[in-house]
Amino acid sequence: MAPWTVYTMAVCVVLAAAACVAYGKTDCSCAQDKVAFTLTRSTDEGRITGYNDDIVVTFDDVISDVGGSFAGEARPSVFTCVIPGVYLFTFTALAQRQHTAYIKLMKNGKLQTALWAGRVQGNHGSASNTAVLHMRKGDRVWLAIGSPGYYALHSNHNRFATFTGVLLYPD
Repeated sequence: MAPWTVYTMAVCVVLAAAACVAYGKTDCSCAQDKVAFTLTRSTDEGRITGYNDDIVVTFDDVISDVGGSFAGEARPSVFTCVIPGVYLFTFTALAQRQHTAYIKLMKNGKLQTALWAGRVQGNHGSASNTAVLHMRKGDRVWLAIGSPGYYALHSNHNRFATFTGVLLYPD
């Protein structure tokens, strides 16, 4: 597992514990209602000439799936909320060598935040972003490549593309 993934998961655990304390939860139902996942991708995606509709980013490896949000999915992509509450989502991307990456965090079809990773003197640029979102049961969150006719995502066996979500505290 990549060091930044371990770091991200550790930060999420600390934030979840702090949220329980901040909201005066002595029994900390955070310990009972658990949702945490990290998805990774090992191949490039995007840069489809003449195609400008968003492409949903799919992933080919589930590093962790506490709560079973992606159980049985061969190419997971969309998180569907089962336990309402406040979630932390973080995502990383690497641009293809000759292109930039524009990755959007979407909730129920609406842009929440995005990242842009540009080329760095012919090399791969990288970026990450994080959002804390209130989720209701049935809400859906995913990553999308914006304008894939122009932007593209790079990854390989090092799994540079990641998508992590953690339930900080349930409603």
